[in-house]
Amino acid sequence: MVFIARSVYRWERMKYAHLYWTEVSREKVVDGKIFTLERSKKTAPDGRSSEYMLVNAPDWVNVIAVVHDDAGHPCFLMVRQFRQGGEALTLEFPGGIVDPGEAPETAAVRELREETGYTAESVRCIGRTNPNPAFMTNTCHTFFANAARPATGQDLDPNEIVDVERIPVDDVLRGAVEEFDRHAIMLAALRFYVLATSSES
Repeated sequence: MVFIARSVYRWERMKYAHLYWTEVSREKVVDGKIFTLERSKKTAPDGRSSEYMLVNAPDWVNVIAVVHDDAGHPCFLMVRQFRQGGEALTLEFPGGIVDPGEAPETAAVRELREETGYTAESVRCIGRTNPNPAFMTNTCHTFFANAARPATGQDLDPNEIVDVERIPVDDVLRGAVEEFDRHAIMLAALRFYVLATSSES
């Protein structure tokens, strides 16, 4: 997948060279806890130049695990929590930040265990995307957890308050879970899941 992406990227740069801006310099403006705000000076092929404010954040992961409820119905393993920016509750696939030097797959397994207490036989990447390429520099990786099962209790960060829930897959797929639809990254992850599972059927 990485080789294909790089090949496509090189092809795009050749075909659409007139659209690509080149970075001349970059300086840090704000050093936040989970990101830095940076000023990037860039030039266009026609000689124009401008400055852009970029959010430089670590990569993120989210993990899709399908388990079953007490009646045997397939459910997504999800976490319910309060989000400070939206000032609302959301239902999300478990996930978080990729630590420095950590592989995304390792982060996916870690976040699944920390937020839900579940483990998996293995995880595989089913998609990746830039959360907002207009001003963000990072990548969000979506993983599918194979054979997820409870293993330990939660191991949350000091300021995390998270409920673990099993949400029927059908309810999420038909758009009946409002708290899930409040998070754009979750909608992107769900698309990767639908594409991955449809290709297997």
